[in-house]
Amino acid sequence: MRVVFAGSPAVARTVLKACVDAGMPIVGVISQPDRPVGRKKVITPTPVSAYATEGAIALERPESSIELTAAIDRLKPDLVIAVAYGRLITPSVLALPTHGWWNLHFSLLPAYRGATPVQHALLEGDTTTGVSVFQIDEGLDTGLILAQEPLVIRPHVTAGELLVELAQVGARLLIHTFHDLLAGRLKPTPQSGPVSLAPKLPRDAGRLDCSLSVQEVFQRFQATTPEPGAYLALGEEGVRLGVHDAEPLPDMHGEPGVIDRSEGRIVVGCHDGALWLKKVQPAGKTVMTAEDWWRGVSKPVHCG
Repeated sequence: MRVVFAGSPAVARTVLKACVDAGMPIVGVISQPDRPVGRKKVITPTPVSAYATEGAIALERPESSIELTAAIDRLKPDLVIAVAYGRLITPSVLALPTHGWWNLHFSLLPAYRGATPVQHALLEGDTTTGVSVFQIDEGLDTGLILAQEPLVIRPHVTAGELLVELAQVGARLLIHTFHDLLAGRLKPTPQSGPVSLAPKLPRDAGRLDCSLSVQEVFQRFQATTPEPGAYLALGEEGVRLGVHDAEPLPDMHGEPGVIDRSEGRIVVGCHDGALWLKKVQPAGKTVMTAEDWWRGVSKPVHCG
C-alpha cells in the first residue's frame, strides 16, 4: 500500500507526524508552494513541506491542477490522505489512486461543511464537536463517511487550542481507519443529519460587539483566536485593540462598551455581564497585560 499525504498548515503537520510515527507507509507528500511570509515577505515552506524535507520524504508542491496530476503520476499512490491541503481536487485527479482521496475534517459531518468548522462551532456555542474521516467526492465535504469521533468542547477553549485537540483525536482516528482499510473492515456510509456550512471568516469577524450578551461576545473571542484575531474598536476612530486573553464575567455589570477597572480587573461592559480583558495588543505594539495597557491610556475608554 502506497500512501501520499496532502496538507499544508501546522495542524496538518501534526497529523502527518502521527501517521509517520505509527508506521503508515507514506511514500510522498503534497503541499502548497512556498509563499512570502511576514512583513519582510520571506519565502517560506509550509509546515508540512518543512516536515517532509526534514524527514527526507518525497515532496511535491504543485502550482496547478495539471502539476498536481503529474505529481500523482510520479508518486503512484494507492490512497491520498488530505488534511487542510487548501486546494480543490478535480474529479479526474480524485480518480487516480485505487482507493481515492480521504479527508480528515474537523467536525461531525454533515455539520459545518467548509473551511472553518472549528470557528463556527465556537461561534454557535456548541458543547460538542468531533472529527470525520470521509471519502472525498466532487461536492463540498459531501462524501461517504468512513469514521467519526466526537469530542467535548472544554469551557473557555479558543479555536487554536481546540484545533490542536481535534488534530490529536483525528490522527488517531485516521490511523485506525487506515488499519480498517487494510483489514477489509471499512463500511462507508452516506452522511445523515442536519447540514450546516462553515465558510471562511472575513478579516473583521473578530470585532467584539459589546452591545451583545457577554456570552455572545466571548464566543466570538473564542472563535476568532488566534485567527483572524479578536479585537475591540476604540473611540470614534475605531482604533484596534487586539484581545489575546479574556474571560466572561456574567455576574459583573458595567456600562456596555466602556472599559474600566472593576474589582481589580480590567473589564469591558456588555449587554449583560462583562468581559475580563487579560492580555491585549494596542495598534503597532506587542502583546501586553491589560493592566500594563490600562496604566498608559486616557480614561474613560469607549469601544464601538
